[in-house]
Amino acid sequence: MSTPEGTPETFVRVQATYRGRLGVEVGIFVAVDHLRRAGVLTDGEVAEYLDLHDWFLEHLQNPDFYADGNTVGAVTWFRTPLPVAVQDGVDRLCAILAAHGVAVDVVRSADPGTRVYEDELQVGVVPYVRHDPTPLPDGLVQAPTSPGSLRAVAESPIRHVLFDADDVLQVVPGGWYALMEPHAGERARDVVHRAWKAERPTLAGEGDLLLLLAEVLTEQGVTAPVEQVFADVWCRVETAPQTFAVVDALRRNGYGIHLGTNQDRHRAAYLRGTLGYDDLFDVSCYSHDLGVAKPDPAFFVEAARRIGADPASILFVDDRPANVEGARTAGLAAVCWTVDDGIPALVDLLAEHGVDGRVTP
Repeated sequence: MSTPEGTPETFVRVQATYRGRLGVEVGIFVAVDHLRRAGVLTDGEVAEYLDLHDWFLEHLQNPDFYADGNTVGAVTWFRTPLPVAVQDGVDRLCAILAAHGVAVDVVRSADPGTRVYEDELQVGVVPYVRHDPTPLPDGLVQAPTSPGSLRAVAESPIRHVLFDADDVLQVVPGGWYALMEPHAGERARDVVHRAWKAERPTLAGEGDLLLLLAEVLTEQGVTAPVEQVFADVWCRVETAPQTFAVVDALRRNGYGIHLGTNQDRHRAAYLRGTLGYDDLFDVSCYSHDLGVAKPDPAFFVEAARRIGADPASILFVDDRPANVEGARTAGLAAVCWTVDDGIPALVDLLAEHGVDGRVTP
């Protein structure tokens, strides 16, 4: 696009001098929100920032690349000249940053990157060059982002989400009874229930599930090797991709994402190794390792200690009401949800606590 005089159009970006996760200097909205998350803004500055954020949401179009969490890694530049009201908003944000010693640059370019979006006031581009992110300045905190108003997120104490595994992150295809039927036939239901009863101490790290399960199988006349039954039933797990899409969205938004599940050491090893859960979560809390199982509030007290966060800053998601109550007793926020309830219900429950977990297909 060119000006009427035929000269190339010039774009402007107002940014802090440190680089974020996209490998480019962060914009001033993100920089101010880093200050907000660090708790260094005055109440008046927070109010002004949220007012400005809402004003820009109302008067500027939201680029479509933000819908999926900006997976393309685009950044926005203003067209010049800026309207007076937009320039005023930019100046007020810069004043907040200046009051806290955060340096700002005003950069101009006729070709800032590969254009992926444009409207009357701004363009979105994928930068031609990226660099490694720089450490955040001392005291600043990475901010959750949201395609909507930040007011709910700003007012929420939640900074971490702790997920249960079974029926939240993963499902047993066909159900436990169906998986046991090839080995136990009509006795499958009874065998499963007896095995679950025998399993309870192992969830808190006491005893060995395979030895206890072998005793149950012998008592019930099941001749298959215990290792085979364990593999065919306890290790038949399918992850729930839609739940993990929410997990990914939360991670992009800056939340700590953690696992809190009742498991004996053998099934925990399967989740850790074969399913790779330790690489998917910031902190993994397995009951056998904690030495206490849900719904005991002590499970959640220890989980919060390992996460390194105030219990009140953690939101727990579990399919069992008793576990939810145990978490609340320990001071966590908690919601009851299962994959059968559907992702919209989960997103709504998160939103009730000021947590944005929206996923755009």
